[in-house]
Formats: sequence, structure tokens, C-alpha cells
Amino acid sequence: MFPFWFGANATLYSFLVGFLGIAVLRLPMDLAVEGVVLGTVLGSIPFALLSIVGPATGYPQIAQSRSSFGRRGAYLPAALNWFSTTGWSAVTFILGGLAFSLFLPIPFVAGVAIFAAIQIVVAFYGHNFLHRFEQVMALILVGVFAVMSVVAVQGATAAAYAPSGGGIAGFAFMTILAASIPLSWAPYAADFSRYLARDTARRRVFAPAFLGMAVACIWVEVIGVLLTMSLGFWGDPVLVFAHALGGGLVVPLLLLLVVNLLAANAPNLYSSGLSLLALDVPVRRGSSVLVGGAIATGLAVWGGTDRVSFYESWLFFVEYWIAPWAAIVLISFFVFRHRGAEPSPDTAPPWRASALAAYVAAVIVAVPFMNRAPRFVGPVSSALAGVDLSNLVSFAAASILFYALTSWGERRSRAAVDHPLVSESEP
Repeated sequence: MFPFWFGANATLYSFLVGFLGIAVLRLPMDLAVEGVVLGTVLGSIPFALLSIVGPATGYPQIAQSRSSFGRRGAYLPAALNWFSTTGWSAVTFILGGLAFSLFLPIPFVAGVAIFAAIQIVVAFYGHNFLHRFEQVMALILVGVFAVMSVVAVQGATAAAYAPSGGGIAGFAFMTILAASIPLSWAPYAADFSRYLARDTARRRVFAPAFLGMAVACIWVEVIGVLLTMSLGFWGDPVLVFAHALGGGLVVPLLLLLVVNLLAANAPNLYSSGLSLLALDVPVRRGSSVLVGGAIATGLAVWGGTDRVSFYESWLFFVEYWIAPWAAIVLISFFVFRHRGAEPSPDTAPPWRASALAAYVAAVIVAVPFMNRAPRFVGPVSSALAGVDLSNLVSFAAASILFYALTSWGERRSRAAVDHPLVSESEP
């Protein structure tokens, strides 16, 4: 699992987070790096814990959510995840299309179409092919990013970068952006661990998943921070990445970027198909991949004109919905499964009101803590100088509410069994 998740995250997705910390948030280098480390660790822990669900149940992550939300109740996270995976594919198609348009050169729309077609073909080959693909990419990228690390450090040392942001609000934003990468993979965590043996020790699932995710994200995001300090004048993360090793290697780096993005997004498009199937839509997985890919292509063409803003907004969206969902699934699996109170996905009731109520309430409670300036700033976030604590609040609220409501339901069920009603007309 280490090379798989390392290969999926040693990519421009992670590089972009570092880019945003300098080019958009204008943070001091040390504050940006600290936010990267803290956010990545915080996001990788629930991701790695959810990876443990795969071998234990044998189900894909969203399908396994039926145990927590009910067979019909799980349509909510399945729909949100399908929408998220489609959006992630759109982000990837934008970046891949831009890379194609720069080195061929061709119009951006044509670049998106070519990249999308290749990506969909790769996704058709399924789980085993994706594992091999990620392992090969991990080996190649170790060497490339090792060289890029040296260049990034040298460039940042001599850079004339002048930070203008910072403070607790800037650090909080950087932490959220960094946490959003591993959290965005949480709804797929079990999809690629479910083929491990059922008796695989939990630490042998958690450790490689956590380290593969955390090492790749921290390493590449820090490279993004350092390179943007010296090359941020290009104004675009793809151009910053392509010029990292000098003008003579722009085309090879763009080609590498294309292959890297294919590796990173292939499991995303694969899991998009699984999410559509979890909605009980009567289509084959291959057809669902085609549908998701076609919609993502349209979104990429539409959102490509302002790709940095599109990406930043997407990171916040996925974290807003995933945090309370992850909390409920983790409490259900690690607490109530051992009590015998978590049904299997196939035998779960249509609806589990405790999960749905906890989820909706957690999202509502978190709204005052959100900061998506200039569109919306919650009153609590405003009072805290713009700090966005919504994800921590929604995760904690969902955990507490789901535990309380499910425990209360357990007590009621036991009471009904222990004290059955006796008819007064009984002779």
C-alpha cells in the first residue's frame, strides 16, 4: 500500500497546495511548511484508519457506509462522493490538458479531450493494473522529486520573496488545504485495501497507508512551497513545476506531469464508478467510468479559465462534506462493530436515523465556523479573525452526536428485549 498511495500523491495535486501557500496566501516559508506538516498528519490519520475497514469487511468504502447510514441512507455520501470524484477528475483534466497544450502545442480544449480519453482508458483496466501503475510511478518520481528538492532548496535560499500574509488565520488555511488532500482520499481508502487478507494485522494496513500518504504529501507540498518562492512569477503551478529544472527540461517535465496525473487520477476515476454503483444505478462499472469521465471533461473545459480558484474551492468543498462522514464511519466501525451494533452492508436497514441526523446536524453546526471569503464568512470565523475551524467542529460534532444517538438506540432496544410488554388480557 505504501508505493500505491505514495505514487497517487507525489503529484501536482500536492504541489499545488504548496503553491497556494505562497502564491495565494503569501505566507512566510516556515509558517507554510508547519501548516503542511500539521494538516497532512491530521488528514492522514482518519484516512489510514479507514483503510483498515477494507480487509475487515471486503467492501469498497462507500458501499461499506451502508453499515453506518443504512442501505438507502448511504445514497447521501455515495452521491456526494460521486460528485467529488467527478470534480477531482475535472481538476486533473484541466492540469493535464494545460500540460498537453503547452508542449504539443494545441488549444487547451483539445488538450483536455486528449488527456481525458487516455485517462478513461487507463481507468478501464481496474484494480490490479492501477496497483502496478502506481508502483512504477512511485519509483520514477522518487528520483525526479529528489533532484527537484535540491533545486527547490537552492532557489528558495536565493529568492527575493516577500511574504505579506500570515497569522493564525493564514496558518489555519494552510493546515486545512494540506489536510484536504489525504481527507479527499478517505472515501476511497478501503477500495484498494479490501483485497488484502481478512486477517491482515491492522498495523500492517494503517502504517503503509499513513506513511505512503503523509510522506508523499509533505515532501511534494514543501517542494511546492520552496519552488514557488523563487519561480512564483510564472503565476501558474504547471509552469512553476515545468521550469523547476531550467528551460531546457520544460518539455520532459511536462510529459512527466501528464503521466503523473494519469497515475494520480486513475484510482479516483475507478472509485467514481464504484460510487455510482453504490447509488444502485443499473450500469456496469465501465459505463459509469465513461459517464463520470464525460461530465468531468465538460467541467474541465468550463473551469479551466480560472484553474487556481477552481482547485482551491474544490479542496474546501471535499473537506466540508468528508469530515463528518469520516467521523461517523470510524465511530461505527471501531466502536459499534465490536458491540455487534453495526450491521453488514447487505443486511443494514434502509435508513439509520442516528447517522443521518448526526451528519446533517454536524454540517449545520459547522456553518458559523466556515470562511470562504469573499463569498461567505461565518460569524464565529469572523470573530476569530477569519480562522476556519469548520472541519474540526463538524468532525467532533458528528462523532459525539452519532455515538450518543446510536448508544441511546441500543439502550432502547435492550430495554424492549428485557422488559417485553405483557397483554393485560392474558389469562
